[in-house]
Amino acid sequence: MKPKNIKRLQERGKDLRAYILNPNLVVVESTSHPLANHVVTIKYLPDDRIYARCTCPWAINGGVACSHVIAALEHLAEVRGRRLSFWTNEADAQRQKHRLFFLTGGQRNDGVWITSRSTRCAKRHHRTNEAA
Repeated sequence: MKPKNIKRLQERGKDLRAYILNPNLVVVESTSHPLANHVVTIKYLPDDRIYARCTCPWAINGGVACSHVIAALEHLAEVRGRRLSFWTNEADAQRQKHRLFFLTGGQRNDGVWITSRSTRCAKRHHRTNEAA
């Protein structure tokens, strides 16, 4: 089950604290239960696919790309000097002309697309837009 508003989840994910235990395991704070955390497990599959699961109710009930998974992946990307964007369809993602991944939570065709770009590229683009 794909989220309907991936951009809102991406924004929400930016506000969550994530603690990287290793490249395949990240603990992310819960917004609905301040004393709780969610565990995100990540597997990197062939063909630029990423399998990620979370312990939150959305993911347990078959949801893909909850805000906790997004926060975990963004934190891992940040460590590598990368910035991620999430898309519900492949055509929108391909138009970005950046490295492309497919995020799935289980069912092969159910997921969202991720583009990855260098933070240097993102900063340069931001400065160009500020000058305009």
